[in-house]
Amino acid sequence: MKKFRNFLIIAALAFAAAACSDDDPVIGPAPDEPQEVSTVGLYVLNSGKMGNNNAQLAYYDMGTKQLSANVFEVANGKQLGDTGNDMLIHGKKIYIAVTNSAIVFVTDLNGNILKEITVAGESANLSPRRLAKVDGKVYVSYMEGYVGAIDTTSLAVQTVKVGPMPEGMAYTNKKVYVANSDGYNWPYGTTVSVIDPATFTVTKTLEVSNNPQTFHVASNNTMYLITWGDYGEVPAKLQKINTSSDAVTTIEDVVPTNMAVGKGGVAYILSSVYDENWNQTITYYTFDTTKDKLIGEFVSVSDVPNGYCIYADEVSGDVYIGSSDYISNGDVYVVSSDGTIKASFDTGAMNPIAIAPLRK
Repeated sequence: MKKFRNFLIIAALAFAAAACSDDDPVIGPAPDEPQEVSTVGLYVLNSGKMGNNNAQLAYYDMGTKQLSANVFEVANGKQLGDTGNDMLIHGKKIYIAVTNSAIVFVTDLNGNILKEITVAGESANLSPRRLAKVDGKVYVSYMEGYVGAIDTTSLAVQTVKVGPMPEGMAYTNKKVYVANSDGYNWPYGTTVSVIDPATFTVTKTLEVSNNPQTFHVASNNTMYLITWGDYGEVPAKLQKINTSSDAVTTIEDVVPTNMAVGKGGVAYILSSVYDENWNQTITYYTFDTTKDKLIGEFVSVSDVPNGYCIYADEVSGDVYIGSSDYISNGDVYVVSSDGTIKASFDTGAMNPIAIAPLRK
């Protein structure tokens, strides 16, 4: 299918703080003293190759600069599954959506399984796609046209019907926005569902451009939507949604694949464009969210080839770019906000699709 000729991007990732158990001695500043928070490591979800049951979870230690590959299998004695698609950290738990295996794994911060979440559909278990933090819950979009809300304490799930093949989600201004890609039906979907999280019902449907994928919320509560178009006549677009009125406008001259919002109103855009012969051109841009204007090239593709996912760290200010050639192990590049490459590492498996920083 056309959609799966292109790489899947990651969209919306969350953060966590690691803490001692109640039985551990507390070492460090007194509770009333300010405590610094820093990024100590990165969890990387490698999607693997569809149909090969080779998704993997890796952990990169920022201090030792060492990678622990295949964390999930080492911890649990079983494989993660087929086609890892998204991951986030909420509190002391990691949530991992594995699409073709139709499961969301919930683990502790060492990768040990706490819960295997499956949701029954009409003919088979629902296939999870994207994850988002929503007011103390974790939301998951399911390929079959549902959104689930996972209670982070009981890990129970309730679902609501949205549009066809939903992908990314975002929570802002007390509303949840869901991108209905309809990715199996060319020229793809053109709607966004709006959910009231208090009642967990769909209250509105917005019209957008073809194939909506991911949302990105700036610090001033401005929200952007990336649509991938139809890979032909309709190009990818960056659209802006007014979260008060839900009016949708298109920002001209931007052809995005994914986007990461960083500090100071600056965002980082990964643009991957294919010509009629499926030749790929990748460019990395900086974008001013206060003026809705491209600033210029962020980093050269000669220095960071084969861009696959991008994430901006609001604590360190660094940008993490996952790369993939669809054949060999992927890499992650750690890039400063001025475009200087600070480090890079092999992710231990194919297609790094999601990155989640661990805080202490």
